[in-house]
Amino acid sequence: MGISQIAPHIAQDQELMQPWQALLDSAGEGIWGLDREGRCTFINRMALRTLGFQSHEMLGKDVHRLIHHHYPDGRAFPEQECPIYEVLHRNRAHHQYTDTMFRRDGTSFLADVSAQPVTVAGLVTGVVVTFRDVTEARRNHDDTLRAYDAAAQRTAELNAVIESMPQGVYVSTRNAGTRFNRRAREMSGDRFPQELTTLDNALRGESSTQTVKVADRWIRSVAAPIFLNGAILGGVAVNTDVTQTRLQDEALRKSEKLAAVGQLASSIAHEINNPLESITNLLYLIRQSESMQDTQQYAKLAQDELARVTEITLQTLRFHRQQSKPVEVDVAELLKTIMVLYNGRLLVRNITIDLKLDTSPKVLCLEGEIRQVINNLVRNSLDAMSVGGKLQIRLRAQTDWPSGRSGVRITVADTGEGISPHIKARLFEPFQTTKELTGTGLGLWVSKGVIEKHGGHITVKTRPAERSHGTTFAVWLPLEGSVNLVPQEC
Repeated sequence: MGISQIAPHIAQDQELMQPWQALLDSAGEGIWGLDREGRCTFINRMALRTLGFQSHEMLGKDVHRLIHHHYPDGRAFPEQECPIYEVLHRNRAHHQYTDTMFRRDGTSFLADVSAQPVTVAGLVTGVVVTFRDVTEARRNHDDTLRAYDAAAQRTAELNAVIESMPQGVYVSTRNAGTRFNRRAREMSGDRFPQELTTLDNALRGESSTQTVKVADRWIRSVAAPIFLNGAILGGVAVNTDVTQTRLQDEALRKSEKLAAVGQLASSIAHEINNPLESITNLLYLIRQSESMQDTQQYAKLAQDELARVTEITLQTLRFHRQQSKPVEVDVAELLKTIMVLYNGRLLVRNITIDLKLDTSPKVLCLEGEIRQVINNLVRNSLDAMSVGGKLQIRLRAQTDWPSGRSGVRITVADTGEGISPHIKARLFEPFQTTKELTGTGLGLWVSKGVIEKHGGHITVKTRPAERSHGTTFAVWLPLEGSVNLVPQEC
């Protein structure tokens, strides 16, 4: 016979009550007993503490009226609807159901309740009720569920955002493999492009950016490691199809080169016209001359003028020559040959030139592209000095201290109008120009791209025109070139 069966008899025998009461009071749950009329026959210390009553306030009293008198919404709670009283009338136990109980001060709490009938000779003589306050546990459970639902909602929203991104997103962890969004699957199927190493770099803890050609498209990949508590959890890469952008950039570069051709044509026409006029005059003098000595002198002058035309033609051809691989270039000689194209403009605009070229080692580069950059800087300086001035060109060997690489430094300085601060801030962006209707706004953007492709850098310093300091462009190029000089098809 268990406690639930003998408890009503304990209340009838005062001599046996104390040891059994001590046993009940040691229980970790609230316990009380009811007779067939619903009166309390015994109650333990945990139940009294939880309910806020004294024992004499409950023993012999109708427990339902004390702690179960109404529903949580305020409606009356008839005894015949009470599950505990149903045990008395139907002899059916209830196990672990949740109900609301009320304390002596009127406050309520949630309880997990079990009610077991007490039977004697097959008849129900009472009920033993056990309960425990689960308000805090239920609150914690509900908070956990809400937190879980919120986390699930945030995860669903994050997944929706990632799936809707126009870039390919790859998330890789060491144990769970790699996840792809819809755009990633469209770009490369169910794998990360093997031509790219950015995701592997991220898994090693390195951030990286890479642009490669995958099949018939150009992909730019930016990847970074995912850290959790200081440890590398995985890596994430975002791949963008930049094929159209590269095609557009290439079209802009070609457009800039065509514009440069047009601007050079004017200079070349002036440069060639002067010696041709001299040759015409010298031929006339030869025809009119009766002295062989004078004729030979005129012929020598005509030959010198033709040599000048030949030199201008050669420099023009060099300017537009395309190269498939880098070569070692004498930058000092390159600067000299470029300036041949501008002798006429320098004279017409009353511009003096100060050319100081130190002996420097050769540079591995694409000569045609570097020629285009220097030509663009010289042309810009001349355009900035429409009413005369001084053009300074310098060349010297220089080590790039941040990287420790050896290289050469080229500076092109003028005493022209200078560049306003708001234009200078965006000077190397496409379509930024100080020439208004006559400029394309692409020259410096293209020049910066060429120099960076060679592993170098380009900077600008400018002062207000009223201080007569003009503008200075400085280009630094490494001697050994760059891996980016390997020709790539677009």
